Amino acid sequence: MMERDPISADAARQAAGEPPEPPGTLRTAEGTVLRWRDEQGTGVIASTATAPWDIWCHFSALDMPGFRSLTPGDRVAVEFYRADQESFRYVARRVRRLDPGPSAAETTEGTG
Repeated sequence: MMERDPISADAARQAAGEPPEPPGTLRTAEGTVLRWRDEQGTGVIASTATAPWDIWCHFSALDMPGFRSLTPGDRVAVEFYRADQESFRYVARRVRRLDPGPSAAETTEGTG
């Protein structure tokens, strides 16, 4: 799983200033899910295309059938736009998992 020091990340964003593209600019990139909260249906995706800023994601942007959720560490393809929000500078419009990630059974096999 991708972990980052929140204080270092805040300092990097402050040092970088505002993102260069104007609000509303649409782009695509690959990224890694940093956090996901099923109870809120929201999460955060890190991408080198937007670093040091992360991409905020709502479950409605997930391009998958059934229960829409992501797991920290999932690799994703994300279509996002430059937002002009105080908390996030980028917001996901469409997210697709690139690899299925390990299931709960796979992560517990061979641990006993």
